[in-house]
Amino acid sequence: MKKRLLSIVLLFPLLARAGEPLDLARRVADRVVDRTRFDLEYRLQRAPSDFGCVDFGRCMDRPGVAYALTSLHCEGDTEEWFELGCSGPVRITIDDSVVYERDVPHSFSVQLDEKNFRLPEGFHCRLKRGRHKLLVKTRYDGGEHLFLLQSRNFSRYAERGCRIECTLDPYAPQLREARWLVLGTFQAPFSAPLQPDSLLLFHRTYSDGARLLAWNIPPLSIVSAPVRNGRFFDWNYHVGCFAWALQRLSAATGEGKYRSYADAWCDFWLETSSLSEYQSCGLQAVRSFGYGASGRPMLDYRSAPAMPYITRCVESSDAPPSYRQQALEVLDYLRSEQFRVAGVFARNYTSEPSVWADDMFMGLPYLVYGYRLTGDSQLLEDAVAQLKAFNRLLFDPDAGLYRQACYPSQPDVRVPHWSRGNGWALWATCEILDELPHGSADYRTVLALYRAHIDGLLRWQDSDGFWRNILDRAGSERESSGAAIFVYCMARGINRGWLPRRYVASLQRAWAALTTFVTEEGDFTGVKGGTNFSTDPADYDRVKFIDSDTHGLLPFLFAAMEMDRLWGK
Repeated sequence: MKKRLLSIVLLFPLLARAGEPLDLARRVADRVVDRTRFDLEYRLQRAPSDFGCVDFGRCMDRPGVAYALTSLHCEGDTEEWFELGCSGPVRITIDDSVVYERDVPHSFSVQLDEKNFRLPEGFHCRLKRGRHKLLVKTRYDGGEHLFLLQSRNFSRYAERGCRIECTLDPYAPQLREARWLVLGTFQAPFSAPLQPDSLLLFHRTYSDGARLLAWNIPPLSIVSAPVRNGRFFDWNYHVGCFAWALQRLSAATGEGKYRSYADAWCDFWLETSSLSEYQSCGLQAVRSFGYGASGRPMLDYRSAPAMPYITRCVESSDAPPSYRQQALEVLDYLRSEQFRVAGVFARNYTSEPSVWADDMFMGLPYLVYGYRLTGDSQLLEDAVAQLKAFNRLLFDPDAGLYRQACYPSQPDVRVPHWSRGNGWALWATCEILDELPHGSADYRTVLALYRAHIDGLLRWQDSDGFWRNILDRAGSERESSGAAIFVYCMARGINRGWLPRRYVASLQRAWAALTTFVTEEGDFTGVKGGTNFSTDPADYDRVKFIDSDTHGLLPFLFAAMEMDRLWGK
């Protein structure tokens, strides 16, 4: 122990030149806390690009046959599976060919999926590159009547070169408030051939008896949106965990404003989550502010952002009852609702069910805190079992690194060794290791996993202490968020005795490198934005850097606090 302390003392002058850890943590945190207010304002709802939506119940003033028209723009040739839901009978034509038809009503409820909706029907269609006329015919019988259409290539997760988008450019090139035109209603049977079935009249009227009809856009809605700095109080895993970091910073510094900010964030979302659900499901504004708080079945929006609630319950005696209720509801979700593959947290919106290193952080620490809150040992056992399974699926022993994700059904698909993904995996390992009884078989196993990962990471640290965005890819840029997690987890390991003193020198270089990303103004730079996984390393390097993105702020605060503890020793 004396030798270990001596080695740290000898390195102290070098560390000091990198900046006092808590001073840097305050500078970075204050940049956000002092400038952010949880203020909302009303704005026009943007027409969604991720899917097609027409609310005929809001568009039509009487029962009858109604139409909706858009243009599908395809980046490339594709064979597409479209999912749909329509309350009434429906016929869909693409370029005047019928691709789907149902002549009876089919009620359905709007249910959120990981990214968009769960829809009850579907059809296959081959599309060439370019634009395609899509016409929907339905019968509106009053009341609620919704039409939804989506496909994987509609979304931001489209295959490269295959993205599909609804657009009105061929019909209304200056219009940006809508992506569909609507027409109706005609007093005729649904099966009757009507003029719009064969002839589209623009800048002219259709006749329905004595009534004149013309194309228009659906009614516009307003949604609540942040006045400014909304990215710092949104509902997602990295913003929620930034609030978690502020809770810890308040305890480390004794400054109450950080806990007050975290409490304000928690209270804000308890008060506005119903608004998020209304906007996402009632208005189909799936990308409106706070859409993640609407109950999406995904760890990004369930367990990880709820970390400040359960932390407050575990670590203080004055947590509001609403925080405990929130914490327990998330535990119930993890136990019984979260999608899994062979017992492991997984995702289902990809082409095949996929397992991600990200989800090690999104879900496993919450299980550990759930064990601390409830005393239910099955939660900790679940976390340990999943950690071992994630390691088997994702850890590459040749590189000593985790791949970001995999398809368990396609083991030959290779995903790169992404820096932040390795950080999420390492962080989850630390949370579990910290809770296991020393000397237990699981403790020894998890400690071995932790040390093997640390050794693998140090193989790819450069001589100046930095890590690249793709850790083993020459030419990949230096990145700060993954490095911040590595610093945090290494310092935590030295402080807990998981790592011997010979690791201090590597940690010192890493901390000194990490502090170069902190500006005098308090911005934390070098943070890559969020990304889907890909088999092409270049896709990760194409992701833009975002100053003071919360993907990087949260681990930097944890790293600074752990370095301060190291100095304290």
